[in-house]
Amino acid sequence: MAPSAQNVRKTRASDDLIMATNNSSIVSKRSVEHLYYPDEPHYFRFFVKKFRRRAPLVNRGYHLRLKVIDTLVRRFLEKPSTRKKVIVNLGCGSDVLPWQCQVRYPDSCRDVTFLDVDYPDLIQKKRQIVLETPELQDLMGAWEVNDDSPIVLKSQKYCQVECDLRQLSVLQSCLEALFDVPKTDFMFVAEVSITYMDTEGANGVIEWAATVGNAEFCLLEQILPDGPDHPFALTMLGHFNKMNAPLKSVHRYPTVASQEKRFESLGWPSVESWTLWEAWSDNLFMTADERRALDAVEPFDELEEFALFASHYFVILATTPRSEAQGHVSKVFGEVDIQSFPSPMVMSAYESTRGHRRLGAAMLVEKPNSHGFISHNFGQGPVGRMNSEDLYQISSQPVSPTLSVKVPSARVGQSITDLGSAGVLLAGGRASPSTAFRDCWLFNKHLAAWEPTKDLPVPLFRHSVTRLGSSPLALLAGGRKNHRETSADYFLFDPAVGWKKCEVQSAPPALYSTTFVCTGDVGPRGITGFLTGGSLEDSVINQEIYTWELDLSEAEPVLSFQHRTSNDGIVSSTFARLGSIVVQSLGYTLVLGGVIKGVQLPSTYDILVLKATRSDVNVVARLDGTDSSGVVRPFLMGSSVVLYGDGNFAIVGGGATCYAMGTFWTPGSYSFRFDPSLLPQHSTGQVASRSEPVKYVETIQFVENEKTPVN
Repeated sequence: MAPSAQNVRKTRASDDLIMATNNSSIVSKRSVEHLYYPDEPHYFRFFVKKFRRRAPLVNRGYHLRLKVIDTLVRRFLEKPSTRKKVIVNLGCGSDVLPWQCQVRYPDSCRDVTFLDVDYPDLIQKKRQIVLETPELQDLMGAWEVNDDSPIVLKSQKYCQVECDLRQLSVLQSCLEALFDVPKTDFMFVAEVSITYMDTEGANGVIEWAATVGNAEFCLLEQILPDGPDHPFALTMLGHFNKMNAPLKSVHRYPTVASQEKRFESLGWPSVESWTLWEAWSDNLFMTADERRALDAVEPFDELEEFALFASHYFVILATTPRSEAQGHVSKVFGEVDIQSFPSPMVMSAYESTRGHRRLGAAMLVEKPNSHGFISHNFGQGPVGRMNSEDLYQISSQPVSPTLSVKVPSARVGQSITDLGSAGVLLAGGRASPSTAFRDCWLFNKHLAAWEPTKDLPVPLFRHSVTRLGSSPLALLAGGRKNHRETSADYFLFDPAVGWKKCEVQSAPPALYSTTFVCTGDVGPRGITGFLTGGSLEDSVINQEIYTWELDLSEAEPVLSFQHRTSNDGIVSSTFARLGSIVVQSLGYTLVLGGVIKGVQLPSTYDILVLKATRSDVNVVARLDGTDSSGVVRPFLMGSSVVLYGDGNFAIVGGGATCYAMGTFWTPGSYSFRFDPSLLPQHSTGQVASRSEPVKYVETIQFVENEKTPVN
């Protein structure tokens, strides 16, 4: 039965919206081409009328996408074979893969034909641009143009086929007309293209390609590694739904493992796979030197958000016939043997954009003869860096703002450390990633006011600071001096004298945003702790664990490290994180949020309880804040955490830029109670009681040394 006119119009409208996704994609790829490949001929410029520089996060993401596809195509080109090779780009859009490969790998492309396949409208436009552009014609040599066949452009090295991929018989006949199929090696490439098709149609493409003969299939598209309700996934799905080009296959095949089974069930006996976050740290795709070189292109300081993006995309390379060699299979975050510790959370929802602040600095303010409250300062808001504070109520008593006349300037990437009666230390931070600060401030608890203190020896941001026991001293680890240089130094802070550089023995590599914790004293002048996670200089997460000992018996502090080997590498990888928040309470260390290497950290492992000794670090439990009340688990990226009272925790602010798809803001402030007596090893079976809600009250703007409430 022929489709009705209404269904035809509906299908046509849907196809038009899918084709429109090409326009945004090629603008981003053109941005990457212009910035990251200055020494190569630029081909996207012929398809993008006006250059638009994308945000660094988008550029870094598209660069990785292009690099992954390029690497797997190059591997196919360089594979020894006496057969003809053909690369078929399914849903090619305005992609310029044929021209890039000819420039980069001319020897490997001598007897290779590139075949672009897409909707007729897109192919017609692409053909016109190719025929009008001498630089693009150079690839083809002699060519034929045909308006009476789906093969609209034909040459020895490059062909174009206009074909709706729902009509596979048309594509099959074109391949048979162009090539001796049984004597040809094919590589099919589908970069975020067939995911817009109905799943049955997309499966039909994959299954058909497996019957062509000697073939590879490279598929790059989205996944939902922590489910559709994860904040990034929610934002991503909403973005494509808003464009009326919803992602179809991602719901049936939400994980890399399910995608592997998909290909195996559709006739592909050998499968390799990577999340893009795995590919980022895999030398097959990019070496450490190449990763470091990217920082010279443009300032970039959004590695956690980049990890979110890259964890929600994957690439699969399937081959037929079966390969004898065992290829790479994506890492799966399976069930880790860490007991759950129920501690129900209470959420107080934000109204509109109030409370929307990420990468801020939060502290407990307890004025004399007054009730305490939480002040959440600085950080990033919906329209840029914020020179203000959000006030939060932690009891039924009213809240009044602090009295500072002089305050630190707006910033992100700072550290904030409560030093007891000595005050709260705010150190460093940055404006842009190329502009770090060295100024430091102490919040005077008695005067409820900020006061300048000794500057850092060097400008730093994304450093880690831990208070040394109950003393007024603090120890600073690593950090970034600018977007290209990571500090390997450690500094001791004493409010009376300022900063001293430590002499370091057996030092770890230079790191930033590491988990850095003081765990105890050894005699009157010795202090111990541990370090793990953080980013190495090549933007890969450090997996090693170190214990450290600080000797204060001499004039110059001496910091000695010892590398530790974990008894359970899988468990230790759950707390080797970048950008986590570390809070110590009642003899335990709580690690909240952050990202891990290679895969998306499941939300059920967001909060870990650690117990550290002088020589070891053990995971005691994972804190589960959900219960039957339906409280949504907080999105801990960019959040701030404050300990108040006896084991009460407040989580305020938070959010992340979700690639080019929008920003997700944590929907409210959270509170929970940590009671070590209820940890699983005590087997009481009891659940921690609920804490009082932590409520946003108001925002106070810092303007010309005055504080003004924001209505």
